[in-house]
Amino acid sequence: MPPHELSDDQIWQLVSFVRYLGGSQSLAASPSSARPEIRVTARDIAAVRTTAADWLTYSGSYSSWRHSGLRQIDPTNVGRLALRWVHPDLETDVNRNEATPLVRDGTMFVSSGPARVLALDALTGKEIWRYEYKLTSDAMVQDGKAPNRGVALLDDKVFFGTRDARLIAISAATGKLVWIKQLSPDPRYYVVTSAPLAFGNLVVTGVATEGGGRGFIVAYDAATGEERWRFTTIPGPGEPGHETWDGESWRDGGGGPWLTGSYDVDEDLLIWGVGNPKPDYDHTKRRGDNLYTNSVIALRGTTGKLVWHHQFSPGDDHDWDSAQIPLLVDNVAGEGKGILWANRNGFYYVLDRRTGRPITGVPFVHENWASGIDSMGHPTLITDSARKRNGSLVFPGNAGATNWWSPSFDPALNLVYIPVLEQGMIFFSSTSSWPQPNGGRAFYTGVRALDPVTGALKWEYRNAPRTEINWTGGLMTSSTGVLFGGDLTKFFALDSRTGKELWTVDVGVPIEAAPVTFAVGGEQFVSITAGKNLLTFALPRNAK
Repeated sequence: MPPHELSDDQIWQLVSFVRYLGGSQSLAASPSSARPEIRVTARDIAAVRTTAADWLTYSGSYSSWRHSGLRQIDPTNVGRLALRWVHPDLETDVNRNEATPLVRDGTMFVSSGPARVLALDALTGKEIWRYEYKLTSDAMVQDGKAPNRGVALLDDKVFFGTRDARLIAISAATGKLVWIKQLSPDPRYYVVTSAPLAFGNLVVTGVATEGGGRGFIVAYDAATGEERWRFTTIPGPGEPGHETWDGESWRDGGGGPWLTGSYDVDEDLLIWGVGNPKPDYDHTKRRGDNLYTNSVIALRGTTGKLVWHHQFSPGDDHDWDSAQIPLLVDNVAGEGKGILWANRNGFYYVLDRRTGRPITGVPFVHENWASGIDSMGHPTLITDSARKRNGSLVFPGNAGATNWWSPSFDPALNLVYIPVLEQGMIFFSSTSSWPQPNGGRAFYTGVRALDPVTGALKWEYRNAPRTEINWTGGLMTSSTGVLFGGDLTKFFALDSRTGKELWTVDVGVPIEAAPVTFAVGGEQFVSITAGKNLLTFALPRNAK
């Protein structure tokens, strides 16, 4: 087939294969094999607000801004970005990947599929080592999809979770196993798909449920693998909040904390989102508010003790879980430390970080299920939106106004950027009926820039309307005023100030992850996982 007749996907596969032929060997004989000792201290991570040469945690910093201080790529030259290298060997059961790579001193660490971690030369993409974990027969993989969103670094180790509810520590230098822990005595219903969060001398991960059971957050000693504390997101008998569950419904209440949280070092506060109650769409079987589902919880990082909680959607029956990334920002509206939270239910919130007190609660997409948020942060329901046997059209749909797709915050421009989905769905009174699209009508995804205090819209970037595939990618911003994101097979850069499109490339395979940026040898790079590829872009060497 002549080259001009190749599809975009085939072109990228060809590029990946050619690059792989020259780049997949071990670095043992490479001139760059004399690598510095890989070590990341908790103090190193705590010092980061805007990232520099390294990208050390899932969201870039404990505050989760996904904002870089690197200045080589800017609005005047981003249009000249070109592919520098591709690593095509990411394992995935379907042609999608949700992982965020981490970078330390020119070494990149990335997870792929359900249970593999790779170390790569961040300058060339060449593989240094790989660690493979064989899933047990207990592992549950829904619809053939087994995402792993990333790893954590602390001291000389790399940490990641698995689909059969294990937490694994391996050597950052060699990829050799250090320790492995089974997180649940019954792993058949428990999974880890998110990147762990490491701080102090602990590594923490959320553990979700695929069927029954109760989700939990658990902390281990990073050096020894000894369990330090555990917080279960569904309170049992005698625990505060248990009264919010009808009868025995708490036993299989769900509440999976399945996305990585944020951490306030000074306050020793771990801020984490909790998923929806089970069964997803049938509140009649679990009447009550169903704490701590659809909530943000603040835990004391060293002990796991609950400090406060705020529930966004009590007794949820729309699958609007609160697995979103909390953005930690200081001096919000002159009221001290705050949390910025664009919720799946369609409302944007600002919360007091020390108390959980709501400061702001306003819609950031079209919604028709609540008339507003009261002074206590509780939704005021619109009574005529109750479901009917023939269905009720509700905005947002079950995928939410946003989802796990990472937001970003630019402190200089004082803007928060949210990946959004504008879609309604028809929900039925029969809970055995899955919510349905609105008669095949088109919807769209996009990026919205909001005032961080009021939630007021500053600008919007819309992706092309479509009738299927209601997911998008995460975001990353830089101090030069460039925002990177992805949607379907499109990787793009926008002007952070205006939302104007500056650069776009069709990578031929789906993008669900969020990009990262880092520097090696004086060059700035931007990387993103897409399909089975890890793509890394940079300016031409004569363009910097």
